[in-house]
Amino acid sequence: GIKEPVYPGPATPEQLQRGVSFAEEDESLNDQNISIAGHTDYALNYQFTDMHKAKKGDKVTFTVGQDKRHYKITSIRDVDPYEVEVLDEMKKNKDQLTLITCDDYDEKTGTWLTRKIYVAEAV
Repeated sequence: GIKEPVYPGPATPEQLQRGVSFAEEDESLNDQNISIAGHTDYALNYQFTDMHKAKKGDKVTFTVGQDKRHYKITSIRDVDPYEVEVLDEMKKNKDQLTLITCDDYDEKTGTWLTRKIYVAEAV
C-alpha cells in the first residue's frame, strides 16, 4: 500500500517534490471529487510509483485526522496531460477520489506522455 501525507494544492512541480498533493489550490475535503496527484519514478521510488499495481475493485482508504474514508477503484485510464476535466466535480451521487500520476515514460524526450487516472468511488 501507499501511505503518504497530502500537501495543499496546487500540484506544482515544487509541491510534488515534497510529496503527494491536492491537485488544485481550492481542493476541499468537502468536494464531491477530491483530486490528489503524486509522482511516479521507478529509480527514486516516489509516492505513487506502485500505483501501477492497483486494479479495479481495489480498496482505498483516505484518512483525515481520525476520519477514515473508504473508496473502491472503479476505473483506470490514461489521459492527455492537458485533459484537466478529470479534476472537475462530477454529477454523481457518490463522492469520489481521483488519484493522478504520470504514465508512458519516453526515454528519448525524458517526459511522461500521459497521465494515469484512478477513480475511486465512496463505499
